[in-house]
Amino acid sequence: MFRSSMLLIALSALPAAALHAQTAPAAPAQKAAPPMKMQVGPGGKVMPGAPGEPARPSPFDEMDANHDGFVSRDEFIAYQKKRFDEFDTNHDGKINPKEIASSPPLMERNLKTAERMVKQWDTNGDGVVTADEFKKDADERFTKQDKAGTGKISRPGKPMPPKGALMPNPQPPAPTKP
Repeated sequence: MFRSSMLLIALSALPAAALHAQTAPAAPAQKAAPPMKMQVGPGGKVMPGAPGEPARPSPFDEMDANHDGFVSRDEFIAYQKKRFDEFDTNHDGKINPKEIASSPPLMERNLKTAERMVKQWDTNGDGVVTADEFKKDADERFTKQDKAGTGKISRPGKPMPPKGALMPNPQPPAPTKP
C-alpha cells in the first residue's frame, strides 16, 4: 500500500515538476478562507480533526484559491507548484523518492495510517500496542483467512483441500542444466 501511495503522489507531482520553472500570474484579490469545520472524535477522544484541530480542507478547496467554486488553470498550476515545493525538502528544484517519502504531506499521511493501525490493535485503549495485542490480532486475521479450518492459508485463487484431507508435500523444483 505504501508503494502504491508513493507512486500516486510521485505521478501527481510530475506536472508540477514540469511547470515548476513557470511563474503563475498574480492571483486576483482573495476572499477570506471559509471557516474550517471542527470534528469531534468518539467519546471526546482527541483525534486528527478533533476539537481544537481544524479539519483539513479537500484538495479541491485547497486549489480553489479565490473560493469561487471553480478551479482555474492558474489555480491548478499554483497548487501543483505548492505540492512540488512540499516534496522538494532540500529546496534544490528537484525531487526524488527519498524527498517525497520524507515530505510533510507524506509524513502526515503515514502518521494517520500508523494511528489507525494502533487503534485497531490496541485492545486495552492505552495508546500503545504490546506484543500480545499484536499477536492476538494476527491470530484473528489468520483465523478469518483460514476459511476451511485447516490451519493453513492457500494462495489466492487456489482452493484448499477439505479439512482432514492429506496435504501434499511440496517438492522443490528439479535442478535445470545450463
